[in-house]
Amino acid sequence: MKAEAGTKVRPRFSGWPKPALRFFRGLKQDNSKAYFEANRQVYEEQVRQPMEALVAELERDVGPGLTSKVFRLNRDLRFSPDKRPYKEHLGAFLMSNARANGVYLQISDDGLYIAIGCHEMAPDQLTRFRDAVAAPGGSKLARIVAALLEDGYHVGEPHFKRVPVGYQADHPRADLLRRNGLMASRNWKPGSWLHSTEAKDRVRSVIADSKPLTSWLETQVGPSRLPPRPTR
Repeated sequence: MKAEAGTKVRPRFSGWPKPALRFFRGLKQDNSKAYFEANRQVYEEQVRQPMEALVAELERDVGPGLTSKVFRLNRDLRFSPDKRPYKEHLGAFLMSNARANGVYLQISDDGLYIAIGCHEMAPDQLTRFRDAVAAPGGSKLARIVAALLEDGYHVGEPHFKRVPVGYQADHPRADLLRRNGLMASRNWKPGSWLHSTEAKDRVRSVIADSKPLTSWLETQVGPSRLPPRPTR
């Protein structure tokens, strides 16, 4: 089927070509505006366009109800002592409109990284999360996390040193109670698969594997009901 006149046709995702990884290796060696401008076309066509295509296809897979964003490569230098102008990876984020879960993707010369779940809960979400973990039904989440770990996923370390006040200090799920977010992640080193549609297949497999976790978070935690934080 031909696209209507004036309609932008997005190329299908077929992996990140080898020049994408060479771009990031060069950026690590020379993180400068001069390097970026000299390689802007490589970045736009070999790095950013494949990411945009992948995100668009994932949106179609999941269906309506998603908000997505491909991040800029430029770093925010306003409050950072590190004055390198560019990130040495490209990230993208997909979030359900319910804002209970998100999918983060990252491509660099280190390979492909994906993390799924809730990175940092709002105060009201955190209260619901802790209450659900502490309740008898919290054992289901513990089993979900154990299964993900057994399958080779990483779930990060607890954010807090101690179990929060109001919960049993030696609770059998103390590790979960000391968290302020919960994400399952996986990182793959570069290989021939990265230059093909297998990259998308791997992302889809992580989304499927993480479904018990994201379903639990949607049911037990849900979206924040607090007003949005004011922006600067």
